[in-house]
Amino acid sequence: MIYGKMWCVVKPSVGVPLIIGAVAVGSFAVHTALLTNTTWVKAFLNGNADAQVASTAAAPAAPVAKK
Repeated sequence: MIYGKMWCVVKPSVGVPLIIGAVAVGSFAVHTALLTNTTWVKAFLNGNADAQVASTAAAPAAPVAKK
């Protein structure tokens, strides 16, 4: 374990739940951000098979190279 000495300072009965809780909060925050900032995730979760096609159609066009 890379951080084995950490358990000399923090008791595992406190540190392990704290780490697991931090991972859970971070995961919840990422998923909430995806649901609120995209349209295709909501459509995909609601069973819309064309969600990805609709999101790419609404995407801005790539810049055109100047000649």
